[in-house]
Amino acid sequence: MSTSLHDHRLNVADLVDRPGASRRLDLSLSVPDGFEFPLTEVTAPLRLAAVIESVVDGLLVRGSLQARLSLCCARCLRPLARDIDVDVVELFVDPARATAEALTDLEPGYQVADDHIDVEALLRDALAQSAPYQPLCGEACQGLCGQCGADLNVAACGCGDKQLDPRWATLAQLRDRLPAEE
Repeated sequence: MSTSLHDHRLNVADLVDRPGASRRLDLSLSVPDGFEFPLTEVTAPLRLAAVIESVVDGLLVRGSLQARLSLCCARCLRPLARDIDVDVVELFVDPARATAEALTDLEPGYQVADDHIDVEALLRDALAQSAPYQPLCGEACQGLCGQCGADLNVAACGCGDKQLDPRWATLAQLRDRLPAEE
């Protein structure tokens, strides 16, 4: 059974301080507020299929996060769509019951508070690691012309022959002085 959540807080009172106890999750979640990534938008609800397992130091969440991304090619700006499926494994520490060592490694957002865990940090971290930094429509994408903005995948624009970047002018003069190849 899938549950839809806009609030990312989950009640885990039945698991807290009960090592060995577990619960399955199948959640449809909204994108965390303010989540932005260059050239990327999450276009459908996130799906978290996981198990919350009570362990000595807190609660271990293991499973997978699926999302549909709407992207733009970093070279030619064509729209793209990608489905991602990323494995997640995170420990939510209960500060009242954790060892000193577990508390020193505690990351913000990964703690049990008032018998609840907030999976927003888990969602943000998983999305940020799985979204492509420079999405491409294809490895052979030629991008846009830096002069006129034409899509070089469609046709050559000829701007490269007309204008030479002044920073390369000295090298062009050296090239002209080289003997002609036979």
